[in-house]
Amino acid sequence: MMLSCIVDYRLVVAINYDCGIVYIRFIGSQSEYDKIDVTTI
Repeated sequence: MMLSCIVDYRLVVAINYDCGIVYIRFIGSQSEYDKIDVTTI
């Protein structure tokens, strides 16, 4: 059985490689993502 899924969410992260930490900066729908400036969050 094959399942198909459409994902309508976006994830923006910042990664600190030296410390091995991933910071979640934004989780939201595609329409919410279109309203933000990812370079400033």
